Amino acid sequence: MSSAEEGYVDWKGWKDEEFARVDKRHRRYFDWHLGRALQGRRPQAVLEIGFGNGAFLGHCREAGIPVWAVEADAALRARAERAGFPAADRVSALPGELSFDLIVLFDVLEHIPAEALVAFMRELRARLSPGGAVLLRVPNGDSPFGGRHQHGDLTHVTAFGEFKLRQLAQLAGLRLAAIGEAPWNAQRFEARNLRALLRAGVRRAIERIVAFAYFNRVVDLDSNLAAVLVADEPAPAGGA
Repeated sequence: MSSAEEGYVDWKGWKDEEFARVDKRHRRYFDWHLGRALQGRRPQAVLEIGFGNGAFLGHCREAGIPVWAVEADAALRARAERAGFPAADRVSALPGELSFDLIVLFDVLEHIPAEALVAFMRELRARLSPGGAVLLRVPNGDSPFGGRHQHGDLTHVTAFGEFKLRQLAQLAGLRLAAIGEAPWNAQRFEARNLRALLRAGVRRAIERIVAFAYFNRVVDLDSNLAAVLVADEPAPAGGA
């Protein structure tokens, strides 16, 4: 463990008694992302890597979706195991016969050094079922508002934007099928809140102005960037 990782769970404010707790805002957000990633299919097995305090794990349990977990932090793994979720410290420690319809990484890739990313994503690719997908979220390197997330954590070492995600997907034998954070009405605030509606309208206007001035197309300026990477072909032998 590096010195930057010491006390990380306490710094994040993840409390043991709140592990796998889900509220209606989480449900709305996760349901939207699952719907986009799976295109209406019901997954037979899901893997979450870097599960934090387990909100997505809890959502899967509520929905009756079989879910496995990978987490490097021993304290978080212990919480998951006490809550009844099968957890490992790395992907290679999972049973070899397991494959997944969906692999989820919320706020994980930014913690991985650039030189290790391709091998890591190829390892995930080898664990996907035919037609499976990777759902990920990172701080948005294409947006000036993503810097607060990217630079607000000493353990963040790699920044991502759309082009880098496309490059990584190609190198891992995947295809970038969808990109962009959930729309305002699926984000984690109340849809009927007048202030939230106003914020959504202002943000949409700013995105269009910036697109006209700089990009000639609308670029997602949310502080986070979510993406779906899909496996169109069976994984090569050995996961390479």
